Amino acid sequence: MAKITTKIDFAKYKGKEVAIVKGKVVASGSSSKVAFEIARKFFPKISNKDIILLSVPNERATVYIIQKNKIFEKQVYKK
Repeated sequence: MAKITTKIDFAKYKGKEVAIVKGKVVASGSSSKVAFEIARKFFPKISNKDIILLSVPNERATVYIIQKNKIFEKQVYKK
């Protein structure tokens, strides 16, 4: 089985909540609820379990999210 890795730059989302669908940031907001609701508007037919909600820290961090044989790598750089 091949390992799938998606690298996402979250620098512009510092301090926000984001919603990720299929390895891409599709919504951001001040709360997870806001990000989730925006993502649901863009993807009304997608299952709730396929929307990943993530709180982006203000400082540099690397987070690996493993979901259904996929790995999403998150990197944030403090300026």
